[in-house]
Amino acid sequence: MLFIYNIFFFFLFFFLFYFFFSMYMYMFDFHVIFDYTFFSMNSTEFSFIFFFDWLSMMFLSIVFLISGSVLLYSLDYMRGDLHIIRFYFLVFLFIMSMFMLISMPDLICLMIGWDGLGLVSYCLVIYYQSSMSLSSGYLTLFINRLGDIFLIFCISWCFNYGCWHYTYLYLIYDMNFYLMFFLILACMTKSAQFPFSSWLPAAMAAPTPVSSLVHSSTLVTAGVYLMIRFNMFLMGYFNFFLLNLSLLTILLSGFAAIFENDLKKIIAFSTMGQLSLMIFIINLGCEYLGFVHLLIHAVFKSLLFLCSGFFIYGFLGVQDIRFMGNLTVQSPLISSCFLISLFSLCGLPFYSGFFSKDFIVELFILSKINFFYFFIFFFSIFLTLIYCIRIFMNLFIWEANLVIFNMQEKFFMNFSCLILLKFSVVMGCLIFWLMDSTYIFIFDFYFKYLILFFFFYFFVFFNSFSYLNFNFSSFIIYFFSHMWFLPFFSSSFVVSKLLNWSHFIFILLDLGWTEYLLTLNLVKLIKLKNLYFNLILMNSFKVYFFSFLFFMLMIFFF
Repeated sequence: MLFIYNIFFFFLFFFLFYFFFSMYMYMFDFHVIFDYTFFSMNSTEFSFIFFFDWLSMMFLSIVFLISGSVLLYSLDYMRGDLHIIRFYFLVFLFIMSMFMLISMPDLICLMIGWDGLGLVSYCLVIYYQSSMSLSSGYLTLFINRLGDIFLIFCISWCFNYGCWHYTYLYLIYDMNFYLMFFLILACMTKSAQFPFSSWLPAAMAAPTPVSSLVHSSTLVTAGVYLMIRFNMFLMGYFNFFLLNLSLLTILLSGFAAIFENDLKKIIAFSTMGQLSLMIFIINLGCEYLGFVHLLIHAVFKSLLFLCSGFFIYGFLGVQDIRFMGNLTVQSPLISSCFLISLFSLCGLPFYSGFFSKDFIVELFILSKINFFYFFIFFFSIFLTLIYCIRIFMNLFIWEANLVIFNMQEKFFMNFSCLILLKFSVVMGCLIFWLMDSTYIFIFDFYFKYLILFFFFYFFVFFNSFSYLNFNFSSFIIYFFSHMWFLPFFSSSFVVSKLLNWSHFIFILLDLGWTEYLLTLNLVKLIKLKNLYFNLILMNSFKVYFFSFLFFMLMIFFF
């Protein structure tokens, strides 16, 4: 315990150091590169590079802040666990992989951190050894391994350029189509974009500190970070492709969060929607604004997960929000932290999420975009408001159906939540003020009240089906709560087709005429030949005589 307590202050020091050093790098626009070349072959250099600029240093500072808070939080949350050493070892291994991913511009060295994130994520998802954790871990491993394959294709294609550093690839203005296509697919799998979205809610089978560190702020943002690094090549077909897929993922996550009852999965769907929002704004040409939103979102979403873990811990493992309620009386401190992070997610003024989210909305209004994208974008923001109101009503307004909230004073859990609370309040204004990026846009009133129009339209639309015999509401609930049947097509559909094919092969080969014609006759033929050769070895006169007659007949006829 003392070791983890010291590690927290060590990570806090690194957060402050990296954060202010990144501001220094941003102000004076300089970079630091450490390069060690192993060997050169055919004008290709195989090297080990660390590249530090303000982007990587700022991202590392947030990673260290969240990691230290999560490790401190785990002292209370994972207390009494039999494999606590394994848990901390996997978390440290994950932080190391994240450091290598952020600081290495070489795609081969970056692959070590990229693959390490997927492997450690799989080990953490199956940490609670149950059948549900195992199936969720398999789905997570399968889709992340698919992203690894796409990145390996990119590395193979980079042999044509003689280098794997993306700092060198910036000089190539005409990037190969297939290289960028596979790179975008790799980023989409890691950031859980449609149609690779089913693994992120399944990964909520991991412990809550893991969800806070891995599946909200670091692992899932790796694809967005790599897309920011290659943003200058996102044009033409790629831009149109990512704009449509990101909007589709925002809609998917918003509808799924409205109809989901698991608290952790609701926050996971929220994370999926915010990642799609980052990719959307990157494709509009505002990659640095997307990066700032990534940093701000990482802090308040980690706090949201930690507070939800506190509630789940108090309700003895119950994650269904229908059994929760009246938490403001039972846990006022953590409820305040949860509400502040929820307000940041909604983009309420003067919270950290407002500074980036409102800026994104205003830039989107000023962009040259058609009405269809305009409607879908604002409808997705409206869906965010709806599921945040639903969480608020279930957790804090309505009465609890389970009167078993038993939470003693947990110092480390409260302290880590308070640390993230401070930065959830000030991180937005701090980054925008230090980066001197404060802008003011003046709009007409109907742009500001557009979400309220959607709110009215939503209830009018869904209540109109009550006069019909068609049970539209139950179908909508089933369809959207199952993520448009995406988990079925990602797991059960593929497995069932393979099992059906194997059953058909079993009937055809093992239970049909094929076994009789091939296997059994082959065995009989081998037995006959074996008997014949045995007779030859025993110098049988009959065998030699018939062989002589057969040889003479062959000579006579031919």
